[in-house]
Amino acid sequence: MAQNLNVTELDFDQIKKNLKNYLKTQSEFNDYDFEGSGLSTLLDVLAYNTHYNAMTAHFSLNEAFLDSAQIRGNIVTRAKLLGYIPRSVLSPRARINLVVNVTDETGTVPSTLTLPRGTKLSTNVDGTEFRYVVLNEQSALLVTDNSTSPATRTFTFNNVTVVEGTRKELKYRVDNDIENQKFQLSDDDADTSTLRVLVQANEQSTAFDNYTKFESLLNVDSDSKVYYLQENANEYYEIYFGDGVTGNKPTNNNIVTLDYIFTEGSESNGANVFTIVDNVGGFSNVTITTVAAASGGTEKETNESIRFNAPLTFTSQNRAVTSDDYRAIIQKSFSNISSISCWGGEDNDPPDFGKVFISIKPLVGDALTQSEKDNITGTILKGKNVVSITPQMVDPTFTFLELDVNFKYNPNLTDRSAVELESVVRDTISDYNFNELEKFDGVFRHSQLLRAIDNADPAIQNSSVRPYMFMNITPANNADNNFELKFVEEFYRAGGTTHTISSTSFLLNGETVYFGDTEITNENNRKVIIYKIVNGVNVTVVNNAGTVDHQKGIITLNNFRPDTTAAIRITVTPNSLDLAPLRNQLISIDPLRVTVTPSVDTIALSGSSGTINYTTTSRLR
Repeated sequence: MAQNLNVTELDFDQIKKNLKNYLKTQSEFNDYDFEGSGLSTLLDVLAYNTHYNAMTAHFSLNEAFLDSAQIRGNIVTRAKLLGYIPRSVLSPRARINLVVNVTDETGTVPSTLTLPRGTKLSTNVDGTEFRYVVLNEQSALLVTDNSTSPATRTFTFNNVTVVEGTRKELKYRVDNDIENQKFQLSDDDADTSTLRVLVQANEQSTAFDNYTKFESLLNVDSDSKVYYLQENANEYYEIYFGDGVTGNKPTNNNIVTLDYIFTEGSESNGANVFTIVDNVGGFSNVTITTVAAASGGTEKETNESIRFNAPLTFTSQNRAVTSDDYRAIIQKSFSNISSISCWGGEDNDPPDFGKVFISIKPLVGDALTQSEKDNITGTILKGKNVVSITPQMVDPTFTFLELDVNFKYNPNLTDRSAVELESVVRDTISDYNFNELEKFDGVFRHSQLLRAIDNADPAIQNSSVRPYMFMNITPANNADNNFELKFVEEFYRAGGTTHTISSTSFLLNGETVYFGDTEITNENNRKVIIYKIVNGVNVTVVNNAGTVDHQKGIITLNNFRPDTTAAIRITVTPNSLDLAPLRNQLISIDPLRVTVTPSVDTIALSGSSGTINYTTTSRLR
């Protein structure tokens, strides 16, 4: 009988059909009309139950693996097995100098003033008010300046870190009768990087033990004051303590205090004007100067990010050895990352052994602040990298692209005008730049962009794109200027007197001049010159202003003294239509430097008679 069973189908209709076929093989049901009898309803129930169980098993099996799980609680649990804790929402952080002026105070002024953690400030971003708080307590000495009349008395707090959000304190009582007691942060937008865990003997005790987050088993024993952090199934973070062997275990009736900031995430990135809300030690005459605008705010780590980062972190084992290890550790602990590149000193140009280089394009701006760089090298990587290897932060460099775009279209295939088609093409180029470029692995693929333009509208028959690379330099006025411009691609080599490079105009000794270049006898490199135009003829003003290295894509400018500080754009033609960044290089299309020229495809419109007026686009300008 078992040989007649078919258990390979999971669809409802097929399951029901298999059940019918099985029953028809039984002598008791030879003459049954399964479609017209009440037995059909029972078969529906059996098929539904079988199908439901099969789907449940299917979903359950999917949720058992990190790559296929859909429920965040299951993703977090699988990541935890790899030793990975998802990053919480992070508050934007700014640095300020805060001066408390007590010159006019008539009462007693202390010699030392404390700026408490949680002191409130406010700021406004795009019409929305945000609250910031002081992250760490800081003290300052009273300074009297007798050079003024009357003498000024001030307390100065330098490089104070303030974070966006609201400070909260939660208190829990330890009950060891509860197995695996957890202490939950009550806000799903809590910034766990601001969390402080304090334990006191009882409610009357004034002494607190400060517990630190568990990072490594190294030197952790039964007396170690560490706590463990995890995200629970409800998407809240919670902490728990050691078992008395791996980490100290608080005793019954101890009081646990969780002190943290909950935040709006990235919404106030860029805030740079702050005003005090609280007084400081009872004094309200406070002046605030911004050292670094708010940055680094970001939302809670997404499911896809967890899937990507958890295996990498597990591979690195929280030790920075390879360049991928550095990338994984930084991405786990630092949020202000749009794109990251890491490479060893042996791959640097020139090689610099004993170093690892890290370049990060932040979410806001073009480069990290110095405090963010110091946080990465001095805190995040400290104790994890090889002792003999020094991490060094490198700012990203941009090679901007100027595009000369031509496309032909058949007006019979669209209701759009030439102007509207031009707008569609510009939007397509903008989308390509956003999705494919401005990241360290963002390769400008010429054919890919052409394909996107050709598919932008059915009327577009074909297109051509001529890319040109450029960089902007801002020289100092009446001073020797030196620049080294490294482009992402080697240059197209012009011959004879044809210039390889071109530039916008600038002033030198009161004259309007330009950068150009000329050959050097018996050398592959070319020499940068500065020239002016007199009656349509180029006249050299400076015979040697630097060099052009075609193969390496480097322009070196030496000792030129312009009369202006206006930016100068230097443009070159790449030797290849495909452009690939290297190390800390990024490629970005400048939308203001995109020229789009539509023209009617006379052959598509008129057939062979259209060949008379058909024009093509030259390879070079």
